[in-house]
Amino acid sequence: MKKKSGKIKIGGNNNSLPSGIPGLDEILNYGFRKKSSIVVTGESGTGKSIFALQFIIEGAKNGEPGLYITTEETADSIEEYAQGLGFGIEDLEKKGLLFILEQRPNRGRLMTIEAPIKFIQQKKIKRVVLDSLTLFEYVYSESINEYRKGVLQFLMDMKDAGITILATSERAHTQIDNVQYKPEDSLFEGIIMLFKIRKAAVFERAITVDKMRGQDHKLGIYPFKIKNHGITIYPEETPFSLVNEEK
Repeated sequence: MKKKSGKIKIGGNNNSLPSGIPGLDEILNYGFRKKSSIVVTGESGTGKSIFALQFIIEGAKNGEPGLYITTEETADSIEEYAQGLGFGIEDLEKKGLLFILEQRPNRGRLMTIEAPIKFIQQKKIKRVVLDSLTLFEYVYSESINEYRKGVLQFLMDMKDAGITILATSERAHTQIDNVQYKPEDSLFEGIIMLFKIRKAAVFERAITVDKMRGQDHKLGIYPFKIKNHGITIYPEETPFSLVNEEK
């Protein structure tokens, strides 16, 4: 990673939520807007689920109850994954600040929104993670239009409930200079892309905020690392793999 010159100002306002990802709030200029919808997308192994966990845990630590909906893993495996990263979510669960819900896809049947909405109201949920959008892809596999309608309705229901929602979406390939957008991308207010950039025999992880509707943000490509306690982004540095391209 090569350092960039200049400083990025950070602060806060009454309409913003801290992301829980070190370095990201500097890129976003304060964090996520309340009641916004964000999709985090990238190839397998880029860190989407870790990103989502940090987002939901940050809210819980700040007294904002969160609901993590997992569609591809069991609740137990998510808990083990979080513990392995040193997040320590057991206390948050015991305090009623973090809930993990399994929602396995069944063809022709999506989760009924009434139950989650009722749960959200009862527990005063403020943040929701949907990991991942493959749930909708499975249910609406025969109709792109119905798929988009299903995702849009879900996002509208979340906004009406006062929820800030973060969803994950996997792509077969994500190239910085040739991004192929998916049908649901435009439905989200924010799009964050995670990459694995190759230089010779080495891969480096990088992130860019592609869109954040109604919110000023930095447009660079920034390196990040996954260590114990999750993702850390370096907003004043340039990925090594892109240094030669800048010259």
